[in-house]
Amino acid sequence: MDIDLPQGYTMIRLLGSGQTSHVYLTQHEQYGEVALKLLRPEIKDVYELTRMFTNEVYLTRRLHHPFIIAAYDGKPTEPGAYLSLEYCSRGTLDQFLLKQRFFDLEISYKLILQIAAGLSFSHKRAILHRDVKPANILLKANGEPRLADFGTGVYIDKVPSNERVGTAFYMAPELFQGAPASVQSDIYSLGILAYELLLGERPFMGKTHEELIFAHLNKMPTNPQHIRPEISSRVSGVLMKSLSRNPDKRFQSVEDFTSALSHASKVSIKLSFEDEGPSVGRSSRQQNSDTPTLTKPEQPNFWQRLFGRNKKS
Repeated sequence: MDIDLPQGYTMIRLLGSGQTSHVYLTQHEQYGEVALKLLRPEIKDVYELTRMFTNEVYLTRRLHHPFIIAAYDGKPTEPGAYLSLEYCSRGTLDQFLLKQRFFDLEISYKLILQIAAGLSFSHKRAILHRDVKPANILLKANGEPRLADFGTGVYIDKVPSNERVGTAFYMAPELFQGAPASVQSDIYSLGILAYELLLGERPFMGKTHEELIFAHLNKMPTNPQHIRPEISSRVSGVLMKSLSRNPDKRFQSVEDFTSALSHASKVSIKLSFEDEGPSVGRSSRQQNSDTPTLTKPEQPNFWQRLFGRNKKS
C-alpha cells in the first residue's frame, strides 16, 4: 500500500503502530532520521481518537525541553495529519523493563530525575500529561529519556471534570473515584514509574481491573527496602510519599519530588534557568526554565553498565 508522506520525508521502515497513528522511521532532508507519526486512516471519523492525535501535535510542539520528545513539525488535523519527532533508537523504557528486573541504582536515579525534569517543565507550562508510564518514556541511543505521548495531555485550567484518562496500573486512586486529574495525580504516576524502575515490579497489582482499582484504593505498597535492601530509608520515604492515597499528602510539585529524591539518593542534576513563567502546582513559588546538565560527568559505558548488572534471572 502506498503511503503518502509529507514533503521532504523519505520512508525507511515501519517502527510500530499505536492507538491513533502508525509510526515510521523516515529520513528528512533537514532533520535527518525522524520518527514520523501518521494518523491512522481508519480512525479519522472517530472523534475521541482524532482529538487525541490533534492534542498530541499541539501540545508536543509547545514543549521544548531536553527530556521531552522534540517535535520538528506537524499538522494536527486531516487531511494529511502528521507529527514528526526526534528518533529514539533504544525504544521505550517499558521494553527494557521487560528484559531485566531493574537497573543499576545510580542509573535509575538519574533516569527518574531526568524524566521528572521533563514533567516538571510540562507542569510549569500548565500542561498535565495524564499518562506517565514507562511505555511513554522513549530512550535515545545514549540512554537519555524523553517524556513522550501527550495525546492525553490537557491544560490545567481546562481539565474535564467527567473524563477518566490514563493507564490503570499508573492512575492515582482519586481518579477512580471521579476526581479530575491534577499535578498530584501526575506525581502519583511518576512515583509508580520510579518504584517500578528501582524495584522491578509495580506497587499495585490485580488479576482483574476491579482488583487493581481496589489495590490502589485500599492497599499499601511493599516497603522498597524489603524488596531491594540497598535502597536507603530516605529514598524509600520519597517513593512512599509520592504514592500516598491522599493527594494532599503527596509532594506539592514535581520539583519538590525531584529535590527530595536528589537529596535522598545523592544523585543530582544541575538546573540552569531561563525565563519560563510561574510554577504550577500547590505551591506558589515562581520558577524558571530547566536546562538540566548532570553534575557528575557522563559515563561513556552507560549501556554496558545498564546491561551488565542486576539482570533478571
